[in-house]
Parts: sequence; C-alpha cells; structure tokens
Amino acid sequence: MSAAIALPYGPQTAAVRGFLVRLAGLGAADRAAVVSRYDAVSTTRAYEAADSRLGDVITRSGREEARDALSGPLMQLMKRPVAAITEATSTDTDTDTDTELELEPIAEAALAALLSLMVRDLLDDATVRLLTDAFSDTIPLGSR
Repeated sequence: MSAAIALPYGPQTAAVRGFLVRLAGLGAADRAAVVSRYDAVSTTRAYEAADSRLGDVITRSGREEARDALSGPLMQLMKRPVAAITEATSTDTDTDTDTELELEPIAEAALAALLSLMVRDLLDDATVRLLTDAFSDTIPLGSR
C-alpha cells in the first residue's frame, strides 16, 4: 500500500478522519451553534488573515492533493437533497421534482476547520485555533 493511499490527507490524516467522524455525529443544535459562532468570527480581519495564511501554507507545502481529497468525504456529509420544483410547461398541475444539491450551513466552517487540521503541523497554534474556533464547544481539538 502506498503512502498516498495510507495518508490521503497528509501527515495529519488521523486528525482529519477523527474530525470527520465527530462532524458526522453532530446533532442539529450543535450544528446551529457552530454556524452561529462561525458567522461571528469569520467576518473579522483576524479570521480573514488566518484564512489567507491557510491557503498559502497549503500551496507552499504541496498539499493540494490532500486538500482535494477532502472534498469527497466533506461533500458526503454536507450535501442535502432539495426538491426542485420547476414550472409546469403544460396546463396541468404536475411538478417535476428533480433533485438538486444544497450544502448544509455548517459546510464552510467545516471546510476551514478540516483544512487547518490538514496542515496543523505547519501552522501556528493561534491560526489553527481561529480557523477551528466555531467547533471549540462541539468538537474540541486538543493539543498537537
């Protein structure tokens, strides 16, 4: 088995997988709390700077493939089907219920937290704390 298969999210694969498992188990109240906390912190200058550092670190470290590998599991957890009602083209009252996808409101906060965990070994603790702050009461990250 190659290292890429064994560690799809880089050296922090265990932390990323653990977070994904705990994220999947969050109930509606915890998810709402995360979204509320994320909405408050994500608009600050400090958060925006941390998010920019995160992107730079991912690029400079060459972990773009690990970043991309996160998209599948995260999408599985964050997508929710939404019945799309299209306009009827005839005079009858039938509706077409093709399924579209919508992301859970927690998706953006989860992505930021997961990406910061993925490069946790390369970021300073303050940046990791800021990018994962929305989850501090629901998924404590502990120390390295």
